[in-house]
Amino acid sequence: LIICGLVLSIFNARKQLQASNLVYQNARFIVNFLSNRIHNVDYIDDVSPAVETLLFYQLPDKRFSIKLDSNNLVYQETQDTGSGFPEQSTADPVNLNNNKIQVNNLVLTPISDSQGNVNQGVKIDFTLSVGGAGDTFGHIERTFSTFISVR
Repeated sequence: LIICGLVLSIFNARKQLQASNLVYQNARFIVNFLSNRIHNVDYIDDVSPAVETLLFYQLPDKRFSIKLDSNNLVYQETQDTGSGFPEQSTADPVNLNNNKIQVNNLVLTPISDSQGNVNQGVKIDFTLSVGGAGDTFGHIERTFSTFISVR
């Protein structure tokens, strides 16, 4: 009975550690991916209440957006072909999260500095979760918040 209890405890601890690792690996990937893109942005356009809320422009001809779609964090990039940018929804979507991870509560906030200079960066808040709420040892939910500056 003691050995069964010990084996069960080890199994549950392993399951919880795997879920936690999956959430944190996804968070690191998302923040690194977005940092690499946002650092090179020239202009941030607030288009809320549109689904994208913010459009990020890399001059001379790239524009991308980040949005939440069915618990997936979706990155879409369009290119100006000389006649303007196509609709953002026509760009190929790239899911930034693992298919086992759900993303919720995405909030993108453009930041200005104290002198009123706009487009200094963006504050990103999001929640990642894995597993069902009824799964005591396989369910992890963590909220992440970061600021990414524009160069």
